[in-house]
Amino acid sequence: MLHISKQIGDAAGIADFSLRLNKGAFHGVLGAHCTGKTTLARILNGMCIPDSGSILIEGDEADLRSPRSAAAWGIGFAGEESPYVHGLDLIGHLMLGSEFAPSGKLGKRAARTQAAEFIEQYGIPLDLDSRADEMNRAEWLWAEVLRMVMQKRDILVLDEPDVVFTRQEMDTLVSVLRKICGAGSAVLLFSRRPETVLSACEEATLLCPGRPAETYRTSEATAEDFLCLMRGENAPQAPEKKEITVGGIVLETRRLTVRDQDSADDPAHDVSFEVRSGEILCLLGRPDSGWDALGAALIGAKEMVSGRIKLDGKDISRASVRDRLRAGMAYLPRNIRELGAIDYFTLEENLSLQGYMHYQESGWIKRRQRRDEAAHILDASGVSGRADLDSYADELADESLWLAMFSRELERRPALLIVEEPTRHTSERTAPFIREQLLSVRANHRAVLLLTSQPEEAMGLSDRILVLHEGEIMGEFDPANTSARELGWYMSGQWRQQRYGGAAIEGEDE
Repeated sequence: MLHISKQIGDAAGIADFSLRLNKGAFHGVLGAHCTGKTTLARILNGMCIPDSGSILIEGDEADLRSPRSAAAWGIGFAGEESPYVHGLDLIGHLMLGSEFAPSGKLGKRAARTQAAEFIEQYGIPLDLDSRADEMNRAEWLWAEVLRMVMQKRDILVLDEPDVVFTRQEMDTLVSVLRKICGAGSAVLLFSRRPETVLSACEEATLLCPGRPAETYRTSEATAEDFLCLMRGENAPQAPEKKEITVGGIVLETRRLTVRDQDSADDPAHDVSFEVRSGEILCLLGRPDSGWDALGAALIGAKEMVSGRIKLDGKDISRASVRDRLRAGMAYLPRNIRELGAIDYFTLEENLSLQGYMHYQESGWIKRRQRRDEAAHILDASGVSGRADLDSYADELADESLWLAMFSRELERRPALLIVEEPTRHTSERTAPFIREQLLSVRANHRAVLLLTSQPEEAMGLSDRILVLHEGEIMGEFDPANTSARELGWYMSGQWRQQRYGGAAIEGEDE
């Protein structure tokens, strides 16, 4: 990759990025959010066209304008999102991109035989008898890795697999990828976690906004070295979490079961917990473990099958979204554009959405008051230099929009703040500000329910952690007396394998 540049929205984008990948190499690309990792991965897969620069494969310039053209150049891609195609079974999915045998017929029997051979050769933990509609995101990611191997891709591009996999599963993935590199293919792994790149890759290229990308030997660096480089010299320090006296129950759920219209299964079932004033309770699980469904059900955006929800002692199980907001709930979803903001509204209109009745009198909108208060919220968000009140939401980068909506919810001073993965979509410079604001809510003796798939985020912010797996609570943990590896053991359900007679789990004693 030579001098690749790409500008997206109001984010920093990619400027003059170059990288050399040798045959059989295991190379990492490390960077915080908003540094262009996913954009670079999509450029290699033909899903995104760079503004300038070129990509050479074995000396020839590759014109990567679609995933099909990338595949023709020997590039395979596996991203965080599930690639499930409705109507296909697992073997059919593995055959995507190489569907037809020489006779013109689907060769599913031969494909299954070949898949089984590669599973055995590389140690890929995938059951070919798994039902496609019941596979979780981790299983689908393994299926994508197997598909790239079956199609003999020369370059395997993996975009943040450590978001989907636990620490133990990443250990297995690294072992598999090293065998693939030994067979001659090259691997390019994108991540925001220094420990992932250090444990897996021989070299790592560091992405930092405003600075040229630099490549380092991982044997000559530490995780702290990379973190310092990612944060920059003037990055704010993480706020201190002070001891707070926990008060009474703010939110109480009892045997809550949530229905998903897109699935035959309930994403969360029989879930009970309490959140008290002055504490941050975390529900931690894989991205598909059900915590997002719980968050949507708590605010009233997803259907409850059964159970009870109380806010400050009042039953709100059948209350509307508007009534829950008025009762003192606030909700920041992972995808702010899906539930938190309206793309075709201006930022001023989005910031005043929940108080629209406050800005009208006798059918007329009090525009000056609305604009003044929206400007106050925008200033508090820290993004006033990147956006203005007349900007439309769809013109803003995800980070800028999320911060503005975060400030809007904080301005309401809710009794309960429900927030999904607050630092996942923000840069290293912005994350400390978000943590400080969440700890401020806690210090003001209000309650925070944190929903995330990131063990480090859970341990850094929470007072208690409840681990979810397949919609059920596996256990409660003290953040000060646990580790990301232990939490991952429960997040993946591996503890059940041992308790009920399964094989011992690699790394469990750590």
